[in-house]
Amino acid sequence: MWGSGLVKRTRILFGAAAFGAAIATGVVTAAPANAALQAIAVDSLPGYGSSSNGSTNYAMYGAGCAYRLSVLVGDPRSAKSNLKVTDTVNGRTVTVYDRKPQTVEVKPIWRPATPGRHVLTATLDGVVKTRTVTVGTGIQLPQFIRNGTCFVLPTY
Repeated sequence: MWGSGLVKRTRILFGAAAFGAAIATGVVTAAPANAALQAIAVDSLPGYGSSSNGSTNYAMYGAGCAYRLSVLVGDPRSAKSNLKVTDTVNGRTVTVYDRKPQTVEVKPIWRPATPGRHVLTATLDGVVKTRTVTVGTGIQLPQFIRNGTCFVLPTY
């Protein structure tokens, strides 16, 4: 009698442990429900300034210049929505890119139109990533001058 009760309790304990392990494994190894938007960054280097007060232009991009963005997507084939990249400055939002991702690194061109604090936003399957950058007045140089970099006018 004592033996069959012990067997029953042992089965219950092992059954509960196995069920708990199965749930834990399912939670840990469950695949993401989306394409896993990972990051947004500006690939192109910021422009350079013309004054000795260069520290004010550090990491500043130029309005009127073109920059390559880098948006990382973990699994583009599983994307359910378009990858949408926007630029917001002074309450005005402009769409930079709006298509299904085809590769793990999408590289749209961004051309800020006005100086100010720009918020670059990437959205895919409900996941949102942002990057805030400072944009000054810029002049896009021809390709044969410093590879077409942007000359950003000094700010004071």
